[in-house]
Amino acid sequence: MPTASLTPADLFAVCEEAHGLGYRSLWLGDHVVLPRRTESSYPHTAGGSVPFSAETPWLDPLLTLGWLSARLPPTMRIGTSVLILPLRNPVLLAKQLTSLSWLTERPISLGVGSGWLREEYDAIGAPFEKRASAARSAIGTIRELYRDGGADFTVRGPDNVPTLTPFTLLPPGPGPLEFLWGGVSPAALRLVAAVCDGWLPAKQPLDALPPLVDALRAACDAAGRDFSELRLVAKPGPGPDPESGAIDAAGLDRYAALGFSELILEMPYESGGPGPAIEVLRRVAERADM
Repeated sequence: MPTASLTPADLFAVCEEAHGLGYRSLWLGDHVVLPRRTESSYPHTAGGSVPFSAETPWLDPLLTLGWLSARLPPTMRIGTSVLILPLRNPVLLAKQLTSLSWLTERPISLGVGSGWLREEYDAIGAPFEKRASAARSAIGTIRELYRDGGADFTVRGPDNVPTLTPFTLLPPGPGPLEFLWGGVSPAALRLVAAVCDGWLPAKQPLDALPPLVDALRAACDAAGRDFSELRLVAKPGPGPDPESGAIDAAGLDRYAALGFSELILEMPYESGGPGPAIEVLRRVAERADM
């Protein structure tokens, strides 16, 4: 996260160090606006308290990934963990994604979710209710526009009669785009099985994952989906020693045994400049035998 002690040059230095240490991908989180006071409950702490303040700066993830990609080696993959999908118009988001793919020439791992902060939805003017259904519809729209370079939309002519009209959105996305859903509820697992390429359960204790993986297998069976097609990516929590367990070689083996192909190291929200962030990267790389 950018702070008074972390400049754009420092941010790039942290990412460059990560690449040099053997980290294979770069993921950015998402918030658009933050209320100074909130009644919303944060889903990843025991008491529902939010672990960051309204003063925490959040860069736009897609703009930042584009900027960093211009300077990082092409082997560094890019992704979001997670983008709050219903806050955004899906056609405009499709345009951003096709442009990002064309400019960066990289695969995009789009971790998405429906969010938890009602006040953020109200500030943007997006409906908080039925947001998971809105996200599911948005995934279908974005896939079609990204893949085909266009889609049919209903428009009204001068006579106010609705007409199904073909539109173009060019260029289409030249690189692969995968959707990874970030929820863990039964409804979320059904959504993963039905329309997503993978699953990104955030901040779940490692011991809580086996029954969730079993539930996802069952959801895939019910949907007629091959579970092995899904890519599983885990994000334990902030820092090298999150509540869900230290990130080390033994932990990585346990995640792999459950079918997870990648683990995201979540950096602390307030880094205090590049030094502490780089130290975290080095500590985890050494523990994980990277």
